[in-house]
This record gives sequence, C-alpha cells and structure tokens, in this order.
Amino acid sequence: SSALSSISESTSGLYNSTLVSSAMSTIGDAQFFEESISPSTVRTQLSVTGDPSNPSTTLNLLKGMKWLLANMSKGRNVSDFFPHVVKLVGAPNLEVRKMVYIYLARYANHDAQCREMALLSINAFQRGLADREPLLRSLALRVLTCMDVPDVLQLQIMGVQTCCKDSSPYVRKCAANAVGKLHPRCLVVGDGVQAEQLINIITKLLEEDGSTMVLTSAMIAFCEICPQRLELLHGCYRKMCHLLTDMDEW
Repeated sequence: SSALSSISESTSGLYNSTLVSSAMSTIGDAQFFEESISPSTVRTQLSVTGDPSNPSTTLNLLKGMKWLLANMSKGRNVSDFFPHVVKLVGAPNLEVRKMVYIYLARYANHDAQCREMALLSINAFQRGLADREPLLRSLALRVLTCMDVPDVLQLQIMGVQTCCKDSSPYVRKCAANAVGKLHPRCLVVGDGVQAEQLINIITKLLEEDGSTMVLTSAMIAFCEICPQRLELLHGCYRKMCHLLTDMDEW
C-alpha cells in the first residue's frame, strides 16, 4: 500500500506506466507479469456476485486488478475490462479502490464507449472527492477531469474548486494540474466565464498556497493558460522568488 500511496502525478497529467510498474513491484507478485493468467480468469475474478466485503471476494479483486496494472505497465491495451472495473469504484477494500482509480484514470477517456460508462458513474467519482484517503481524492479528480465531455464541464470545474481547498498539498497540486486540462475545453465551447474562473483558481493558489509542490503545478498551469497576464503575478511575486529554489527545476 505504501507504493500505491507514493504514486504522483506524471507530467502528462494522467498516466505513467513507470509509476504503475513501480507500484506493482511491491504490491503484487511476479506472477502477475507472466503470461500464464488468462483474460477470462481475470474477468471472473472481477465479477462480484456475492458480498463485496467477503475476504475471498476481496482477494479475487486484488488479483484481477494487479493483473490489469501489470499489463498496463507493459503498455498493453486492457480497455476491454472497463465495464468490469468501473463497477468497482465503490469497493470496500482500500487497495482495490486505489487500483481501480489508477485504471480508470487511464481509460475513462479512451473511447466513446468508455466515456459513456464513466459518465454513468460520475456521481461515484464526485463522492470520491470526499474520501478520507488523499490519494483516492486526487485519483477521483483525475478520473473526473480526464473525460472530455462538454456536458460535465461545470461538474469538473466544481470538483477542481473543491480540491484546490483540500487539506492535502498533493490533492491541491492535482487540482492545479486539472486547470491546465479544463481551460482549453472552456475555450473550445466558447465559455469565457468558466475559463476566467479557472484562471482565478490558479491566481488564488499562487497567492495563498504555501506548498512548493502546489505552487510548481500552479505556475506551470499559469504558463499554459495565461502566460501574457503577468499582472496576475503581482500579489505573489516576492513569495515566488523566495521559494523558487525549492520548486521543481523544470
């Protein structure tokens, strides 16, 4: 579980096979990287027919999800399992939920069918923003905001507004990263009001947040969405100069 908890946002914002592989090296056995396990066996393991909190059911779910993450780390397309995995977003076991969100963050926007199934579970993703585990809150936001569907843009922005006030710096960092994804979508649909809301979120993080982890992502988002609006940096300029040496060098 410590390996899963250490997973951080990749520079692409959604998925990094190296991170998944690193997690799998400690949370799973080498058997999950072998070819001996058939996809049909995994589908059976992911099909919950009884009490989801039953230890034997949890063990099967863990095995199935570890196999999926192992194949993801090898660059294989396992999107066919999306209908099975999306149903597990509310699984009672914490480790299962973490792996489910890692999978969903990769495939929720994979194609039209995956997006449609993800949209049916959007309420579960919103509930995930209030999970007691910071990693799960951040993963829930990543899944929620990765879907490029104009109809849920307002919900996505509301999720970012919630997470930018989170007590965890990592969750706030993910909120800043999400702004960089959502702002272009606002411009595409011609919604200047919501685009400005996102700029205000970044400006507030730059002015009020004290975590260099968060400030780094906020500054990256600023450079991506409004690099010409330097007047927005007046309120945080001295602070940013003072903390510059502690930020990510890139």
